[in-house]
Amino acid sequence: MITSLKKKNNLAAMIRGKAIEEAIRFSYAFHRDQFSIPAAQNYANDLYYLRTKNLPSLVVKNNALPINTLVRTGIKAFTFLKVKKLKDTRSYKLKKLKYVYPDFNTNRIKVDGRNYKNCCIELKVSEKNIKKSSNKHVKQCINYSIKSRKPVMLIYLIFEKKRQKFNKYWSKAKFFLINQKNLAEIHL
Repeated sequence: MITSLKKKNNLAAMIRGKAIEEAIRFSYAFHRDQFSIPAAQNYANDLYYLRTKNLPSLVVKNNALPINTLVRTGIKAFTFLKVKKLKDTRSYKLKKLKYVYPDFNTNRIKVDGRNYKNCCIELKVSEKNIKKSSNKHVKQCINYSIKSRKPVMLIYLIFEKKRQKFNKYWSKAKFFLINQKNLAEIHL
């Protein structure tokens, strides 16, 4: 049983990130022809609330507020990369008994006029500052790139609360293209 409020908040944030990932996958798998952002947002909210039913209501509510804007920004980020179709994710063996799974695999993405085939996409959701965790995430993507021999696109969905009377959130996507030899940063 999770005891501290901070641990429960971290768990709710991880569940929120997974719900956003699944909502993007849902929008590409089932609704690509209609491409309904509200349907993906509803799916993410339903998934989030279903998985956090045993957590305190205040923690659940505070972590649920930015879900809609994050789903919208995530879908727009995939559209920016010109992702047409997502492939099933395959695992990569890092060590003897350690397997890793990237969030998404796609046939092709287009960045700055260049096409990258068979690209892995890793999605991270963060509030405001990504400097503390970006080194760890870049190392993770470098491992994916080495083991898969493919480029990896690291997408940060960064959200921040607007200072207004009502709880409003804005979000943006930040891209890092990681190959075995170089790192390129792209902003949306």
